[in-house]
Amino acid sequence: MTAATLPAENHLIDCQALHAELLDLTTQFVWQTHAPITTEEYAALSLPKTLIRVGIGSGVMDEHFFRRSPGAEADGPVSTQKIDGHLFIHCATPPAAGPELPYGENPKLLRVDKHHSLVFEAGREVDVIRAEDGRDFIQVISPSPRGGGVLQDSATGPSGTDPSLPSGWKIRTVKIHVRTTIDLPCPTEAWFFADGSSYQGPINSFDASSTN
Repeated sequence: MTAATLPAENHLIDCQALHAELLDLTTQFVWQTHAPITTEEYAALSLPKTLIRVGIGSGVMDEHFFRRSPGAEADGPVSTQKIDGHLFIHCATPPAAGPELPYGENPKLLRVDKHHSLVFEAGREVDVIRAEDGRDFIQVISPSPRGGGVLQDSATGPSGTDPSLPSGWKIRTVKIHVRTTIDLPCPTEAWFFADGSSYQGPINSFDASSTN
C-alpha cells in the first residue's frame, strides 16, 4: 500500500498541533490521539485503570502516518479505539522494561516497535543528531518547555533548539530540497531529551544539506 491508499486513520491530523499518548499496562500498546487535543482535554480524560498518560507534544514534520499498527503482518489500517470521545490509534509498542541505556538522566532511549513515516515539504529545515557511532537521528517531537512531554520529568523553562547532548554527539540543521518521506526503521530507537524533544532513527542519508 502507498501513503495515498492508506486509510485516513493512518494519517494523523495536523501533526504540529498537540497530540497525546496513552499506555495500556496490560498490553504495552501505545495509543495516540488521531486529532489534536489540548492539555486541558488530555488532563480531563476519563480513563480505565489499565490506561495511563504517557505525555503530550507536537511533531516537527509537515505530515506523518503509520503504515500499520505493531504486530500487523502487512501495511494497512491501524487499530483504533474511542476513549472518552476521542479517537486513538495503536501507534507503537515499547519494551515492558521501559527506557534503556540512559546516559545518566538525559537522554533516555526507548526502542519501539512502530511503522512510522515522516513527511517534510521542500524548503523545510530540520535538526539531525549524529551519535558518537556515526548514526543519524532526526527530530520528531518539539521541545516542551512547560513540561508534560513523553518521558519528560519536569518543565525546563525557555528552550532553544539544541538539547543537552552526550559527549561525542553533534547536532546540525539540514534543509530539505524536495518533498521527502522518511520511513523510520522498525524497531525505532527513540531518544527523549530533558527538554521534551525526541530524535528518532537511525535514518539513512536523504536529499538535504547542512545549514550550520
